[in-house]
Amino acid sequence: MADKAEKRELLSSYRAKRRTDGTTEPFGGALPAASGGPLRFVIHHHAARNTHFDLRLEMEGVLRSWAVPKGPSPNVADKRFAALVEDHPLEYGDFEGKIPDGNYGAGWSIVWDRGIWHPTGDPIEGLRDGKLLFELDGQKLHGTWTLVRMKSGEKDWLFIKEYDDQASEAGTDDYPMNSVFSGLSIDDLEAGYNPAQDILKRLGKARVPLARIEQPKPMLARSGDPFDRKGWIFEIKYDGYRLLCEKNGDDVTLHSRNGNDLSATFPEITQAVARLPYESIIIDGEAVVHDLFGMPSFARM
Repeated sequence: MADKAEKRELLSSYRAKRRTDGTTEPFGGALPAASGGPLRFVIHHHAARNTHFDLRLEMEGVLRSWAVPKGPSPNVADKRFAALVEDHPLEYGDFEGKIPDGNYGAGWSIVWDRGIWHPTGDPIEGLRDGKLLFELDGQKLHGTWTLVRMKSGEKDWLFIKEYDDQASEAGTDDYPMNSVFSGLSIDDLEAGYNPAQDILKRLGKARVPLARIEQPKPMLARSGDPFDRKGWIFEIKYDGYRLLCEKNGDDVTLHSRNGNDLSATFPEITQAVARLPYESIIIDGEAVVHDLFGMPSFARM
């Protein structure tokens, strides 16, 4: 793990291209300590001068980054060119927004995918030797992937899907194009799309005023048989935590069925709710963790 001085040096190229008074991008001022936890990855969809994807892998306390013009593909036949670019601060993994005109990389950028990556062998040696083999466990990308350096130059790499049960004959366009936070795509943002208006229109007279006297209660399960009745839907009981997620402006709280504040217990959910494109919203749902067979497991909570 690089020390603080080394991290500052790794980020020098990144900072030289940006102005703190010109962009809301993070500059990595608060250098995180080594957590010993899993390594994170993120893929940004970035509508700069040329719209592209940015693959970022946590390594040595920074996000080592590659620009992938055509994006990741689950098809092993698609060898996608990936240009090694400057290292980014770890905080960049949470960045979304519009980089203002006149700044480097101006345009919308969304978190297209994020999760954990598992290198095979020493990733620093792999980077030096020109071949990184790893597994991705994200919201969109899964399975084994490879980054291979080309003979044409130090910064020229290929991003390739390996043969496994996650490989397919699909392409990049078959993945959802939305942000894993807001659910909005680059095209939605460019068009100024506001999903809240659609919801309010569908609610019509059923809209509930913002002012209320009591804290709302979550819907709880009761015994019964599944049914199929016109105008009705049902939700099965999942083995997890029932949560009421409330967003008012920049304030987000998660409440348990007993009214306890669980915002700090589930920081990923708190962060995701904070990024939803609504000024005020309440979501009633179940937080679950899946086992190896894809089934909810309370023991893994």
